[in-house]
Amino acid sequence: MRALASLVQCVLCAGLCLSPAVAVEWRQAALWGGDVRSLVIDPARPERLFAGTSSGQVLLSENGGGMWMPAGLPVAFPGWVVNDLLLDAEGRLWAALWGLWGAGGNVYVSTDGGITWAERSEGLPGTQVYRLATGGGRLFAATRRGVYGSDDGGTNWRHLTGAHPEIQKVSSLLVDGSTVLAGTWRRAYKSYDGGASWRGVFTGMVLDSEVFSLQPGPAPGEVWASTCGWVYRSANGGESWRRYQRGLDERRTQAIRALPNGRLLAGTVAGLYVSDDAGASWSRRTSPELVISTITHLAAQPSRVYVGTEGSGVWVSDDGGDSFRQSNQGLTAARVADLARLANGEVLAAVRHAGPDSGIFSSRDGGLSFSGPSSGLPTVLELAAAADRPLAATEKGLYERQYGEWRLVSEVGRRRIDQVSSSAGLTVARSGEQLFRRAGERFVPVESAGAKPRSVAVAGGDLWIGDGGARLWRLVTGKAEALTPPFAGGRLGSLSQGLLLVGEGGAYLRRDARSPWQPLVGAPSRGLPTGDDDYPLFLLPVGDSARLLERDNLLLHRVSLPVPRQDVTAAAVVGGRLLVATAGHGVVWSELRDLLDSGAEPWARLSSAR
Repeated sequence: MRALASLVQCVLCAGLCLSPAVAVEWRQAALWGGDVRSLVIDPARPERLFAGTSSGQVLLSENGGGMWMPAGLPVAFPGWVVNDLLLDAEGRLWAALWGLWGAGGNVYVSTDGGITWAERSEGLPGTQVYRLATGGGRLFAATRRGVYGSDDGGTNWRHLTGAHPEIQKVSSLLVDGSTVLAGTWRRAYKSYDGGASWRGVFTGMVLDSEVFSLQPGPAPGEVWASTCGWVYRSANGGESWRRYQRGLDERRTQAIRALPNGRLLAGTVAGLYVSDDAGASWSRRTSPELVISTITHLAAQPSRVYVGTEGSGVWVSDDGGDSFRQSNQGLTAARVADLARLANGEVLAAVRHAGPDSGIFSSRDGGLSFSGPSSGLPTVLELAAAADRPLAATEKGLYERQYGEWRLVSEVGRRRIDQVSSSAGLTVARSGEQLFRRAGERFVPVESAGAKPRSVAVAGGDLWIGDGGARLWRLVTGKAEALTPPFAGGRLGSLSQGLLLVGEGGAYLRRDARSPWQPLVGAPSRGLPTGDDDYPLFLLPVGDSARLLERDNLLLHRVSLPVPRQDVTAAAVVGGRLLVATAGHGVVWSELRDLLDSGAEPWARLSSAR
């Protein structure tokens, strides 16, 4: 794993070296996995695969999924979901995209295996592009506003379903010469003339069945459809349908595939199922925690099956779907919610929405590589480094690690824990407006003395409460002392030696109740504590470079991020490195000495400029 980590780190360095002062190298920690939306195999080289993720990466494997690396740039399409990848007969790689943070869609093409890309969206509606297909010398795009076609390699597109406004949100395509099947959010439509005319093919298919995937079967005219209501088979090219569901415990089926031997594979949001009797019955072959996004295989390798999942990366079967193994080495798309640095140097990373890979990973080498995850934990929202007992705030309770095991804090119960904060022996958890404080070996309710907590922090030995508006309190011996914050609507956070307030009004610090507020930036910001005394805060001002706070010299160091700022979730300073956790790019890190040479500004100058 170390050799692989070094290889992937070198690839990232090539794409992420930044200036102006010195080259800043961002490297990838060995915490693999992620949300894989699309997979395609190169038929000319069956061991060569491409994977597209919901975080904008296009990844390449040259050894059948044994190891992954960026095909070109570490993040080919920042802010876009790579929903589909297509290799055409000329070897060009196509990508169908839709916007991660809003509407919009695009089509791109690469003639060098994903190293570089060119946009091919002239004539497209500017909405989500879900699928691409080729046939009859034409390129087809399934979009939110219908089906589009191009006769000149994507240079220009025409709206093929413009005369049929009912054909909307086309999720799937199946093209055979001039015959086109389009699966929509309400059922399927068919064209016999390359998209010039269309009609609904509804017989046997329930209304409002979104058709996620259309795949040919082994018999002539056989088509299989996976939908939000189980799976359908057509024996006549989609003219009529029959539904199959016996044994499919989960109805939402996002992918389907027919193998050459007649076996059917159905990917649901609760695992992968197989059928060996033409769909009459199904049995599950994977963990129900796996959410299947896509399935692919080559006829030349009838027993080799690849599965892309939501959050859990790529899984491979060498026996036609009877068993699967994870294949994520180098897959840099893990969704990390939080980091915590413990006093002994251990780093914890909370991964969520990753099926069986959800949980808390541990690093004993300063964040270079991670082992885990822990098992049995609900979705982790936040971590806290509370002395020798780290804590995890989850959707179903507060968990504490004791003797290597994560255990539910029973007196808090199985309620959602929104925040957990710990400093100088004081530990507090917030569930909605209810607060709990550690008292010895137990947690006890805290009376907030009339304050309505929306955020809490522990700093200077005190408990601070913010109401999300224009009020701020310090809780002292059961009484709430009202204070005036520098701006309304901020969120409180705990630093290693002080209190943080961030939000629309900027970012402010204070050491304790007797110290004044110190302005850092005046622009709307997010602030991520690092757990370090010397560099305690990583700031993300809107519309500007990220900043790392150096406390002693009153400096804010500019940091050029290797990923979209919206994806950054947490930060930690460990062993002379800045670790940055992301929602979709795993954990990346850079040497502090490089970052500190990349430009800095005094607090006062930066604040007055705002």
